[in-house]
Amino acid sequence: MFNKNEIIYIYNNYQNKLFNRKTYVFALIERNKKIIFITFGLLVIFINYFLKNKKNSLNEKLKEKIYFDKFEIEIFNKIKKRLYEAKCSEMWANQREFLNGIIRKHKPKKILEIGVRHGGSSIIILNAINDYKYSKLFSIDISSSKNTGNCLYQYFPEFIPKWKLYNGNIATEYMELIGGNIDMVLIDTAHFEPGEILDFLMVLPFLKEEAIVIFHDIANQMNEKAHRNEWAPYIIFNALRGEKYLPSGDRNKILKHDIGAVKLENNQNKYYHDYFRLLGGQWQYFPRVKHINQLIKYFSKYYDNDCLIMFNETIEFNRQFVKNNPKNIIYAENIDKVK
Repeated sequence: MFNKNEIIYIYNNYQNKLFNRKTYVFALIERNKKIIFITFGLLVIFINYFLKNKKNSLNEKLKEKIYFDKFEIEIFNKIKKRLYEAKCSEMWANQREFLNGIIRKHKPKKILEIGVRHGGSSIIILNAINDYKYSKLFSIDISSSKNTGNCLYQYFPEFIPKWKLYNGNIATEYMELIGGNIDMVLIDTAHFEPGEILDFLMVLPFLKEEAIVIFHDIANQMNEKAHRNEWAPYIIFNALRGEKYLPSGDRNKILKHDIGAVKLENNQNKYYHDYFRLLGGQWQYFPRVKHINQLIKYFSKYYDNDCLIMFNETIEFNRQFVKNNPKNIIYAENIDKVK
C-alpha cells in the first residue's frame, strides 16, 4: 500500500504530465491554427456544395421522370380556359399538362406531330413553344378533310406562323420534306395494330439522337371496354429502348396512365429488327393497298433487307387472315380505314 506522501507525489506527477500534454496540444493548435481554420472552412463549403447539388439533382430527376405535368404549368394556364371553351382537346387535364411540361423542360426546336384531328394537341404544343424563337411544329394527318386542325384556325390563329400542316396521306410522303433532326414527336393515330407501330417506323430514320417520342392513349385497352382492342400505342411505347416518362397521376395505377414519353437511347439502329418484329401479330385493320406500296418503297430506302422481309411476311400473314375471316368484327369495322 502507498502512504499519504507517495499518493500525493503520484497524483502531482500525473497532473503535471496531463498539463504538459494539454499544453503541447494547445501549442500545436496555436501554431497551425491558420491551416486548421482553412481546412475546416473548405470542409464546410464542400459539404454544403455536395448537399445542395444532391438536392438539386433529386429535384431535377423528379421533374424529368415524374412531374412534367407540374412543370411550368402557368404556361399552359394561359390557354387552358380558351381550350376548354372551344372543346378542341380530347386529352385529359394532366395529359395536356404533361405535354406542355415536357416541351417546356426540353425546349425542342423541331417537333413533329402525327395525328391532328381538330388540332387540340397542336394548340398545346404551339402554345408551349410560342416564346421559343427557333422552334416549329410540323403536323401530319392521314385525313384529307378541310376540318383537319380547324380549332387552330378558328380559335388560335396567332399560333399559325409556327405551324406547318401536311394532310391527306401517310407520313412516308412528307418525311423527306420535313427533314431530319427532329427533337420530339407526338404520335396519336389509329390505336389499332399496326397503327402507331408503323407510324414510329416511318418517323424513326429522321429522329435526332436521344429524341423524345410521346404516345397518347397508351392505356386505352385498360380504361374502357369500347377500346379493348386498341393495343398499338401500348405495345410500341413499352418496346422502345430508352428512358420512360409518365405523368404523376395515381401512383397506385401506373399501367392506367394514358400518356407517356420515351427519351430514346443513342444508336437506335441496333433495335430496328426488334421494332419490325412488333408488326408480326394479328393486325386489326389492313392499310390501303396504295399505303402498303408506299411503305414498302419507303422501308426499302431507310432499313435493311431483313426488316423488309419481316414487313412483307407480316403483310402476307394478315392479308391471308382477312381472306379467311371476312366477317371478323374487328376487320369489318376497321379494314381500309385509319383514324
